[in-house]
Amino acid sequence: MTYDELVTNIKNYTEVDSNVFTDAVINTFITMAENRILRDIDLDVFRIEATGTSTKGNRFLTAPSTILTHRYLMTTIGGVQTFLEFRDTSFLKEYWPDYSVEGVPKYYSVWDQNTFYLAPTPNANIAMQIGYISRPAQLSATNTTTWVSTNAPEVLLYACLVQAYSYTKGPSEMMQFFEASYKQAIQGLGIEQQGRRRRDEYRDGIIRIPLRSESPGP
Repeated sequence: MTYDELVTNIKNYTEVDSNVFTDAVINTFITMAENRILRDIDLDVFRIEATGTSTKGNRFLTAPSTILTHRYLMTTIGGVQTFLEFRDTSFLKEYWPDYSVEGVPKYYSVWDQNTFYLAPTPNANIAMQIGYISRPAQLSATNTTTWVSTNAPEVLLYACLVQAYSYTKGPSEMMQFFEASYKQAIQGLGIEQQGRRRRDEYRDGIIRIPLRSESPGP
């Protein structure tokens, strides 16, 4: 489904024209819908692992510019990889109140959209790896197709319609219908992804999802 097709579908389903659903409003629907989809399901195609280095004496670590949702933060010290535990910032401040005292980071939190907070404050320049979901380029008039619009058009459409009916304060039963349709579609996308993972694992000679083989009987 292309950008123009999505815009047309939104207007047709809601029976609202361009006087209300301007380009700016439609683009907001798409942004919110895409963000919801990417938060609701870990799509392998958008999984990224980035590397960086914490700075001795600096409790802040800059996040990748394309990050949407973090999944893990890991240190590598002396060849040993250790996952940091995620907590909220208030916990970290209580755990390590004097940030001038340094140690090996054990916890991390989200400080703001672009920054992680580490505790203890790093006592060395430490190699870091962050696993996250990357924010892809948004579907737009100039970027007319995306992975989601091509591979999961119904998920994107239903997510946009939920936003549209919320915006217009349309009938609650329609909002509930499209919300249910979205949840069903996102579940279907998750099942498809599990199937792809299983096929890839067979190709690699690794089965991570155990399969039961029942006896055919006597």
